[in-house]
Amino acid sequence: MAGPSILGPWVRLEGISISQLPPGGKGTKPTNAPPSDEKFSDGSGSATAPNVRSFVTSVLSESIPFIDGVAPKAGGAATWKGKGSPKRYASSEAPVHLYERVVPGRDLDKIEGMSQFSADRKNETWFCRRSSHRNKAEKGTASWEEFIHSFKDHHAETEDAFTPTVIGSREAIRWDTRGLEVDIYGGRWNNITVAVVEMTHKIDPKPLNNRTFPVIQVTASLEETPEFMVISIPLSDFDKSPYADFARDKRLVVAAYVSIERIRVLPSNSDVEWIMATASDAKGVLPQWMQNLAVPAAVAKDVEMFLGWLPSQRNSANGKPAPISKNAPPNSNEKAPPPISKTHDQAAFRQADSNKDLPVAPVQ
Repeated sequence: MAGPSILGPWVRLEGISISQLPPGGKGTKPTNAPPSDEKFSDGSGSATAPNVRSFVTSVLSESIPFIDGVAPKAGGAATWKGKGSPKRYASSEAPVHLYERVVPGRDLDKIEGMSQFSADRKNETWFCRRSSHRNKAEKGTASWEEFIHSFKDHHAETEDAFTPTVIGSREAIRWDTRGLEVDIYGGRWNNITVAVVEMTHKIDPKPLNNRTFPVIQVTASLEETPEFMVISIPLSDFDKSPYADFARDKRLVVAAYVSIERIRVLPSNSDVEWIMATASDAKGVLPQWMQNLAVPAAVAKDVEMFLGWLPSQRNSANGKPAPISKNAPPNSNEKAPPPISKTHDQAAFRQADSNKDLPVAPVQ
């Protein structure tokens, strides 16, 4: 049961402050550490910050019903509008369906815990894709184990590897969540991870500056059920953290995205359902309406890129994706998953059968 779709203050495009991060995170100092005379917050644990259990509970409680509205498990009415015809790609057997949901600014103003009322608060426009993939480690599709390895266990590394525009990624802070379990809407979530990740994307055409996206990312698995979620929340002031690297780079524009991803095995046919919803703001001079025109196609294309890249990882005898080494020396060239070819100069940055159409969500 997903619970009621009630908007909350945590999983929002406006993001959260580093003062709202749970205490106890272990940070990684950046390559170019700030001068010792500069004053920074340690990035977590203010008097009002929740502990890691409360934080994860709040994030999942908001995310579960919001993403379930795309394709409700219980078969209720969808809360998202279908958007256009399904996208089809040579690398994917499955069509990719697109959806949209707009959260009005006036509704955001009413959310307890949001920043104070804003007379010009903008609408929050979310775009979503949904696809269903044959549960096999074969060309044109992917197995459940491959989805777990790629998106639950190694999300940032995988995104870095298959996305040509990603030119830098790093983990800045991680929390010890061993043994952490939370009960939400009648389900128990475990295998939880919480980390702050910085990722930099190349932006064309020039003279637009490249973008960097600092987020706190939560992953969790549903106990005794083949399902997991990945939630990313922007950090609005991460440049003030001593663990920030890309966010402090003056050559980059600090942009924002919020996303909710749900991946599960469908009980009806054992296909893997892959849903990802996001709202974003590239900041800078790009008007939001222009950004919104480009986002749906970019969101759908992730499926094409992932399934086009994945066969290169099937080099083990049992067909499972190659494991990512966690013990490589700091300057080692060993990387897994290996990235697809990228045509940009990385030196300036510090360096991750469903042939059946799915039913389109009804227009609400």
